Parts: sequence; C-alpha cells; structure tokens
Amino acid sequence: MQSFQSGQKSPLSALTPVQTLRVNARVTGPAAEYDLMLFGLDDSGKLQDDRYMIFFNQPRSPEGALQMQAGLRGEKVFSIDLARLPQSVRRLTLAATVDDGSFAQIDHAEVTLSAGDTPLVSYRVTGRDFQQERAVMLFDVYFKDVWRVAAVGQGFGGGLAALVTHLGGTVADSPATRPPAPRPAPPPPPSAPPSVSLQKITLDKQGQSARISLSKSGGADPIRVNLNWDRGGGFMRASADLDLGCMYMLKDGDAGVIQALGGNFGSERFAPYILLDKDDRTGSANDGENLVITRPDLIQAVLIFAFIYEGTSDFTRVNGRIVMKDPRGNEITVQLSNPDGRRKFCAIATIENEGGDIRVTKEERYFMGHKDCDEHFGFGFNWTAGSK
Repeated sequence: MQSFQSGQKSPLSALTPVQTLRVNARVTGPAAEYDLMLFGLDDSGKLQDDRYMIFFNQPRSPEGALQMQAGLRGEKVFSIDLARLPQSVRRLTLAATVDDGSFAQIDHAEVTLSAGDTPLVSYRVTGRDFQQERAVMLFDVYFKDVWRVAAVGQGFGGGLAALVTHLGGTVADSPATRPPAPRPAPPPPPSAPPSVSLQKITLDKQGQSARISLSKSGGADPIRVNLNWDRGGGFMRASADLDLGCMYMLKDGDAGVIQALGGNFGSERFAPYILLDKDDRTGSANDGENLVITRPDLIQAVLIFAFIYEGTSDFTRVNGRIVMKDPRGNEITVQLSNPDGRRKFCAIATIENEGGDIRVTKEERYFMGHKDCDEHFGFGFNWTAGSK
C-alpha cells in the first residue's frame, strides 16, 4: 500500500485494474461529530446534480454507483463503482466538515482507498496541516484521459457553505438558529446551479414541534438521537454521567424501555428496531450517547429521556442537549434550557407517528424518576429498581 502526501497523484491503473473501489475515512478530534461526504462532480469540478452528494441522509446515488455506510468508531465507508457512473460525473471529491471548532484541532484524518480487500493508498493529515478551516477536501478520484486518484488536503474557513459554493452549488438561506447542514433536494433546471438546502431546526420552547414526512423515504431511513453534555469533573471529582434512553410503543402494541440501566440496549435489526449504542460512564466519549431508530415507520410513540446516574446533583450543571438527525436531512436540536435543580430525570422530547408523518415535540419535563415520568405520559410499565 502506498502512502500519499498532499498533492500526490497517480493513474488508478498503476494501482489496480479494478474499477470497483472502497474508501474508508475517519476524522478523530475533540468535536462531537465530523461529517464526511462524497461529491459527484462534472469534468470541470462542479456539482450539477445534488443527488450525487452522498452523506448521512442521502447515502446512495440514483443508480447505486456511490453508496455510504457507517463503520466502527465514527468511520464512514464509501463504495464506488466507476463503470456505473453516468458520463456527467467525472470527479469524486471526498470532504469532511465540522460545526464545532476547526480542523486545526483534530488529532488526524485518515483515508484508505481499497480495491476489494486490498488496500491501495493511505492518506493521513493532522491538525498541524490546517489553521481555522471548518471544511476540508481530502481525496479525489477523477477522470482525465484515464481514471486517476489524488490526495488533496484543501480547506475552507467558511465551512460547508464555502465548500458547496466552491463546487458550484448555492446555499439556500435558512431561518434556523444553528449552522446549516445539507438536505437532498430535487435537481434544479439545467440553466441554474444546484441549490443545496441546508437546514437545522432548534426547538426552543416546551411544546414546540417539527413535522417530518416519511412518504418519500418509505420509513426505512434511521433517526439518530445524540445526547451530549458538559462532563465537568477534575481533581477528586467524578465527571458527570448522564444516561440516554427511551420509552416506546410500536404500532403493533409492543412497548418497552431502552436504556443502559438493566442492560436493555435494544436492536437495530429486530423489534423494536431501536438501538442504544453505548453507556458512556467515564465521560471519555466525545460523541456522548446515541439512540438510533432504524424503522420510524413502525413506531407509534417514543419518549426520549435522560437521567443523571452520578457525578453531579442536577441538570443545571451539565448543559444537556440532544441533536436529532431525521430521515429528510433536517437536524433538530433540543437544548435543556430550563433545568430543574431538584430533579435528576428529564423527559426531553416525544417522537410520534401521525399518519405517515413524524412529529418531534420538545417536552423538557423534570421528574423524580422513571415511574413518575411514566405516570405522566401513560405508557403503563411496572418499575423495579435496577443497576449497571
């Protein structure tokens, strides 16, 4: 396997005769999340069809030549079939973006190009290679007489918006209160550059809702719910340990609780199709804890909750928040803006299926524990003491 430096290029045929490729990419650093995406561009390096912008909410191009899957520890895996690409796509650009901080703060970003199980090229950069860039083009696979590959390492201080503009797209204005994230949109008329709608939504007040249609996605796209908080801690003081969980009811009447307490982590492949990824007891996981609802079309109602297991006395000290990435490309944030200094259990938000639409509602209601919360929302469970 060759190790590329920034700016290094090679004909693909010098590495492999195969045109079915795999790109593994990961960014490691202090931010809660780094987004990785693959742009399918024309021969001038411009985005002419935003269906070829492959990212977490649009993981597949129309004919399947480009696909993205999640790997371990934040890695993203892109599958590329060059033979199936339309003639309008002649350059593939792998890029990474971050909302919180810059790439000067990363430990490293690493890209591996493979053919089948055979690694061909590795490319690695660190925070020392950047300044205040919030978006970086990492690696290209492009056609110039023949298919070629290149390590890029070019950054943009303006983040995702500057990157999209550089690639010939336009960024739609959004009334959202947080920085924008991409959402797939219908291709524009040929005479105009593609408009990539970037939208994030913050639910500020108790009872405020956002509605998401499942009619186009078919309900199979997952909803990812991330809980994060300020760890605190220090000499002779434990870091705050918050636990994420949910109470759920499916359309078929099945009901239950997903949480680390008692070891009920759920499943993404079997009912209830809700998975808790881990129990971050040490506070060492920068991405907090995550629930993934893989079949939102099968749910009737899900109540997202968090409670303090140890390390702090109440929610006033932890700046708790959830970020929910939904099937249509929106990002919905619920900040715990009115913490109760007396109670350690918070019902954060409800997710309800209403006639094929998903409605997300901010609750932020505080209780003494699971049982009191259940009595308020009416799931009707029998509660016993548990431990981790």
